[in-house]
Amino acid sequence: MTRRDAAVRAAVIGGVALAGYVGYGIYSAGFDERPPPPVSTNITFKNGTAMGHRVVSKSWSADYEKIESNSDQSVLELDGVRNGIVYKRGKPYLHVRAKHMSVNTVSHDFSAVGPVHIETVGVTPNRTFDTTSAVWEDALQRLTLAHHVTIASANEAPLSIGRMTFDVKSGAIEIDAIDGPVKFK
Repeated sequence: MTRRDAAVRAAVIGGVALAGYVGYGIYSAGFDERPPPPVSTNITFKNGTAMGHRVVSKSWSADYEKIESNSDQSVLELDGVRNGIVYKRGKPYLHVRAKHMSVNTVSHDFSAVGPVHIETVGVTPNRTFDTTSAVWEDALQRLTLAHHVTIASANEAPLSIGRMTFDVKSGAIEIDAIDGPVKFK
């Protein structure tokens, strides 16, 4: 074998080895591939207090068992809401308690399910509202209580309502299945 033949043979063996190495690298490239990180990761807070503020005063506050939020915090899922306070002109106006709430922080819409209890503060007579479903649509300024509602006042027998929709902009109230005393002023 001549020197030239030995060089050609070495070049061919080297080329085949290099082609095999590159081919195996391409073939095995996808074996150890890791999935990309999730697009959105949820954020979870447990057992705490949340507050909202207006420019000059408090807007609301509540204690909670758990809040789960999407990564941009535009949607909040709250469980075990208790000691909720809605403020009017900087003073407590309503106490709120709910099993579960879903809040859209962009549109300011919310829904509450499970036992929902709302109680007036500093108003005589004191009134309470108990239901299992409440939906607020902020753009329409409409509150819908789609399930049975009991409204109690310290001075009168409770008012039982099958369903209620309150349009805050127009003041229109739609009520179905009323049972109990009603006073119109």
